[in-house]
This record gives sequence, structure tokens and C-alpha cells, in this order.
Amino acid sequence: MNENPVSPLQSEFHAWLDGALREPIPLTVIAFCFNLAERALGPWCIEVVGSDIYSADDSDWACEESFRPASGSLSLPKSVVGDTWEPALEHTKRLVQAYLDRPSAGSAILLRAQAVAVGFVDGDLHTVFPK
Repeated sequence: MNENPVSPLQSEFHAWLDGALREPIPLTVIAFCFNLAERALGPWCIEVVGSDIYSADDSDWACEESFRPASGSLSLPKSVVGDTWEPALEHTKRLVQAYLDRPSAGSAILLRAQAVAVGFVDGDLHTVFPK
């Protein structure tokens, strides 16, 4: 995959997530999950949700959503993140990690959580914070 298209997608991801995390987040939210899905007629998509429960031993915590921003999902073009699930997952983990590494109000919110994870809906979760 060509690394040049990453920069515009990373910028778009930052803007999308900044907007999502500006929405009111209940004080009870203690963990965040980035859900990936493949659209039947298009690119991958990602959404962020928050949960007021977390367990390092049970990934079902991410199913208990107490925060879902109205901003919805972001499309992740297959031409950039890959057309199979493995590269799409790895690319998305890098997008989230780069966001966490970037000082912002949104990254501060995520870094106060007990955990931040990435995974496909109905798939395994991959914790990106804490490392």
C-alpha cells in the first residue's frame, strides 16, 4: 500500500473524531471502542462508542453503549486501508494511535478512559490504550 494517502485520511479522521468527542459524553463513560464494519457497496466504515463498563477479560463491555455520537460513522476507503479485514484493522489501529499521540481535547478525553479499543463488530477487540 502506498503511504502517501495516509496523511489526508489521518486529517479527516482527526476532524471526524474531534467533532464526535465534542458531543456531550456521559460522566459514566469509562471506555471507548472504535467499531469497524465493511459496507456491502462501499468502503469500510468506523464509528466510536463509549461504555460505562469495562473488563480486560470480557470484550462484551463494548456492547454496552452509553455514548454514541450523532456524527455517525466515517468511511475508510479500501484504496487506502486495504480491501481485506487484516490490513483494514491494522491501518485503523494506526489511525487511532496517531490520534491518541496528538495533543488535543479529544485525545485527552480518550486518555482519561480506562481503555480504548479497536475491532470489528462481532470480532475481537484490540486494545490500543493502555498499551
